[in-house]
Amino acid sequence: MTLFGPRWPLSKGNKDTFKLYENVKEQINFYLKNLLLTSPGENISDPRYGIGIRNYLFDMNDDYTRSRMESAIYSGINKYIPYIGVSDIQVVASGKDIDSGTLTIRIVYSIPGDVVNQVFELDLNEDTTRGFY
Repeated sequence: MTLFGPRWPLSKGNKDTFKLYENVKEQINFYLKNLLLTSPGENISDPRYGIGIRNYLFDMNDDYTRSRMESAIYSGINKYIPYIGVSDIQVVASGKDIDSGTLTIRIVYSIPGDVVNQVFELDLNEDTTRGFY
C-alpha cells in the first residue's frame, strides 16, 4: 500500500491523523499550485521558494510577460519538483479585451513510471486574485 502526504487544508482523517491524498497526481497538482501561488519570501524555511504569479498581475499582458512567466515556472519546477518531467507549459490570456478575462496556466507533465502525461491547469481571474491583496 502506498501512502501519500497529508491533504491540504489539513483536516481529520478516518484512518490516520490527517486526510491523505488518494493518488500521486493529486499530490503533485497541489505541489504545483502551491509553487505557483507562493511568492518568494513567504516560505520561512526557504525564502527563495515560489514562483509568485501574483507578482505579474500588473505587468503588461503580452507575449513577453507570458514568456517570462513560463520561464519562471520551468525554473521553479526544475528546482522544487525535479522528479516530474515537464513537456509543456502554456500561459494563455483570454477575455473580452487584453485587460480583462482569465489567465490560464497549463502544465503538461509526466510522473516517473507512468506512461500517461498529466495535465495541471490553474485559471486566474478576478475572483481568484481577490485574495492576493
